[in-house]
Amino acid sequence: MTPQEQILCGVLADLFARPGITPADSFVRLGGDSIIAVQVVGAARRAGWAVTVRDVLSQPDLAHLAATARPVTRPARPRQEDGVGAVVPTPIMHWLRERGGPADRYYQFMVVRTPADLTLDGAHAVLQALLDRHDTLRLRLTDDGPHTLPVGAIRAEECLTRTVAATAADIEREVHAARDRLRLADAQVVQAVWCDAGPTAPGRLALVVNHTVIDGISWRIITDDLTRAWQAVADGRTPGLDPVPTSFRRWSQLLTAEADRRLDELPYWNEVVRPGTAAIGRRELDPAHDHEDRAAHLTLTLPATTTGPLLTKSAERLGADANEVLLTGLALALAHWLEQPGDVLVNLEGHGREEIAEEADLSRTVGWFTTLFPTRFDLAGLAGPDAEAGGPTAGLALRRVKEQLRRIPGKGLGYGLLRHLHPAGAPLAGADRPRLGFNYLGRFPGTSDADWQMLPEYGARLDAPGPGMPMAHPVEVNAIVLETADGPVLHADWAWAPGVLDEPEVRALAEMWFRMLAALVAHAERPDAGATVAADLTLAAIDQDELDDLAASLEAL
Repeated sequence: MTPQEQILCGVLADLFARPGITPADSFVRLGGDSIIAVQVVGAARRAGWAVTVRDVLSQPDLAHLAATARPVTRPARPRQEDGVGAVVPTPIMHWLRERGGPADRYYQFMVVRTPADLTLDGAHAVLQALLDRHDTLRLRLTDDGPHTLPVGAIRAEECLTRTVAATAADIEREVHAARDRLRLADAQVVQAVWCDAGPTAPGRLALVVNHTVIDGISWRIITDDLTRAWQAVADGRTPGLDPVPTSFRRWSQLLTAEADRRLDELPYWNEVVRPGTAAIGRRELDPAHDHEDRAAHLTLTLPATTTGPLLTKSAERLGADANEVLLTGLALALAHWLEQPGDVLVNLEGHGREEIAEEADLSRTVGWFTTLFPTRFDLAGLAGPDAEAGGPTAGLALRRVKEQLRRIPGKGLGYGLLRHLHPAGAPLAGADRPRLGFNYLGRFPGTSDADWQMLPEYGARLDAPGPGMPMAHPVEVNAIVLETADGPVLHADWAWAPGVLDEPEVRALAEMWFRMLAALVAHAERPDAGATVAADLTLAAIDQDELDDLAASLEAL
């Protein structure tokens, strides 16, 4: 193997917890998605090789991906781009402001295992390394907008609380208390609670961070940095974390410039949000009453026997990525669940770390990059009784969903740019609001004996608004895949506004979604499986109708 192949095989073996990865293996076939692709870029960069997210997702195997790798060049970041100073509010920040409610307590948290020999001084040193390396962890929100403070302005001693909490209930209470200490105006965006189990047993560290400065990919960066910082402390060295090539502040400036270049997308987005969608729920949300802390919740788990094939061999056979497969199942479920299925408008979340500028490298940047954009699914004809058995209706749904998702320009980034940063996008503000929100957060490691890794049994919330925050959708689902000893397992948390929907209604939709995902696994085993769409081909002159006609004529031969 070439050095590049060895590095990439090692990176994927770590990310997927699968030894024996070879250059012939495919990233997508292993169950990779765009979120993991960003991790691959970051890990390869640390090893001295530059690859792009686009290549990670598109190259047929690791041998071809390795051939695209180039040695990393590490230019010094100009002083004006050092990440300290005024930050231009990004589209997702504008969305949060319009949503209303107490932004101080809009947070995410994660609990990680800590080494048995961790001391208070060591915990301070590790946390200080994070605060000093990542600019957004020193963000302050004033009347003039967000600003990042200089290195050293926030001290770990002021952010860390030591306790002996042991049970999940104890830690939950500590997390809520830490949430209530967050203050954007005072740059208090990070609170950590170290649950010290004594000098002979591993402890727990709960990291509570205001959502304004963090997202799902950021947590992966932070857990890696915790590991590296602690190794330095344990070796008696001052932690020195890898540089951040592109600061969040610089990214906010690039987004503002990008908005002008997205004007040609406006007709597409105006068409997406046109009136006339299927109704979900009995009434509109009431922002004075329908708050996140009053939402009802339902969590369901899809076993590894279905999740594993769904995200690997089934996805490959169907020519789809994880998001397309999950959303196809959701479209089928909605078609069977709604009394009058027609078009349904859904808000999708994306990781937002798109390649809009050649110099931008966000693989090491902590911040809230999320994109939020609507898409419209046509459910007509998808309520066929054969769908649950993986019949032709499942294939029709997959073709339709793939075509819709691949028509979205720039992975949805332009919607927020036009809606919030450009005057031409003002009409989008008054358009139909999606009644359902969907967010696939990617794959995370499950239960692990490794220090500084997530402990799911103690809980982790990657979207946890505090009391008083108005709900964004009448119903929404956050899905995450956890690696377990039996394989990957899909966890889905459904949240809804009581009075708009009832528990039996949401449970019926949630269970139908899982049945339709199992149906897609069955469909992938059919000899006529697959759902090639025009976007799969390099011939731009052929459209979807022509492709369907061609497929029908070939089947008739």
